[in-house]
Amino acid sequence: MQKFKEAPYLELENYKAPKGANFIFIPMRDNKKIRLAYWKNDKLNEEIVGTVLLQQGHNEFIEKYYECIQELLDRNFNVVCFDWRGQGMSDRMIEDSNKQYIEDFSIHIKDLSYIINEVINKNFNRPLFGIGHSMGGHLLLLSQKNNQKNFKAIILSAPMLGFKYEKILFLLSNCMKIFSKKNKYFLFSKPNMGKETPFEQNDLTSDLIRYKRTQKLVRKKPSIRLWGVTNAWVNATKNSLNKMRKKNWYKLINTPICIINPLSDRVVNPEKTKEMANNLQNCKIHNIENCEHEILMEKDSLRSDFWKIFDNFIEI
Repeated sequence: MQKFKEAPYLELENYKAPKGANFIFIPMRDNKKIRLAYWKNDKLNEEIVGTVLLQQGHNEFIEKYYECIQELLDRNFNVVCFDWRGQGMSDRMIEDSNKQYIEDFSIHIKDLSYIINEVINKNFNRPLFGIGHSMGGHLLLLSQKNNQKNFKAIILSAPMLGFKYEKILFLLSNCMKIFSKKNKYFLFSKPNMGKETPFEQNDLTSDLIRYKRTQKLVRKKPSIRLWGVTNAWVNATKNSLNKMRKKNWYKLINTPICIINPLSDRVVNPEKTKEMANNLQNCKIHNIENCEHEILMEKDSLRSDFWKIFDNFIEI
């Protein structure tokens, strides 16, 4: 592995990074730094199943997935993950570090492709599998037009493929382009600036312990999370969704895809996920009852469902 600058990371007293963690900063072509973490499995080379690129959603960060990373290591994978630019401990795109700002998701795809070609392909065992949650699932799918040759398969957890009231959302986005600056908070993005959402009001998970664990991580470094989305980010999301829904786009995607679709999701629209799954040529969808948005942060019984589906799928 090329010598990169070490990056900081967070741990709790009873929640540590899996053994063998390496956290580094990877400079992109525009000199923005991406915080990347990797684990090279200590099993014999012939026992290694491959490498998993594990990518989180909007406003998440690597540390949130230590439990999942350990479960992948236990399955004899190497693991690589990184904070998307603009969030976690990667460089922000604007001076106000509290805002989620991106003008075009293509910049995320360029970062992803660079990391695959310059880091993963040169240093880690094949084959490569991808796991993407929410926005990470959207971006992994979006990247397949350029990266199908790199992935054996991808698993998408509650991918950001649509929203319940998106017609109104997108209409407002068009209005905001006229009446508000792109770096301003979107109309219905109410920044709470460090105020924690009580568990009873959260729309991510029904698991109290895992929810509180994430809160404790944020308390150690509040700047690791964002406090609202900008007009630019909502417009970029709209444009990316519209692109993916064009027939000539999804017909080009041949990657084997498994989608985990929580039916109680209140963040993304499970029905929009079903529509995309039906359009993709090589896709299996698993609709999970009584599951909130973050199945990997859910109760043990639901997480067990995820891993059963994963284990069956990777043997394709």
